[in-house]
Amino acid sequence: MSHSPLKDYPIVVPFTLHWSEMDAFGHANNARTFTWFESSRIAYFARVGLTGPSGAGEDRTPGGIGPILAATNAEYLRPVVFPARLLAGTRVSRIGTSSITIEHAVAGEEDGILYTRGGCIIVTLKYGTHEKVPVPAHIRASIEALEGRSFGP
Repeated sequence: MSHSPLKDYPIVVPFTLHWSEMDAFGHANNARTFTWFESSRIAYFARVGLTGPSGAGEDRTPGGIGPILAATNAEYLRPVVFPARLLAGTRVSRIGTSSITIEHAVAGEEDGILYTRGGCIIVTLKYGTHEKVPVPAHIRASIEALEGRSFGP
């Protein structure tokens, strides 16, 4: 993947486009992009300890703190058509006090074509009380280790 548009994404999830994911215009339904982003994002969260491997349950990390999606977006660069083997990548571009800004991308596994890019903002939430809380220090450290860089204080 050295020349892949996803080479700088530390988490990459492979998947196959299903026939049923296409719409009446003969390409993948645009809503599928957000599912692909989500699959990669959840794998990222599991890797850094922001959620468990299953992604379920209130005790996502010690203290019941977990991620909640605050905003999301996508830029469609090329239509995805059947059959396609795809890769969805996730990386962090910013860590705020109680938020994490994420970049997503979807590319062809064999041809390396970048089909979609986008992002989201995640807020760290104490699920028991539904209040925003600071990104836990151990999560910040885990993200920095995975990304191979510091995001500042």
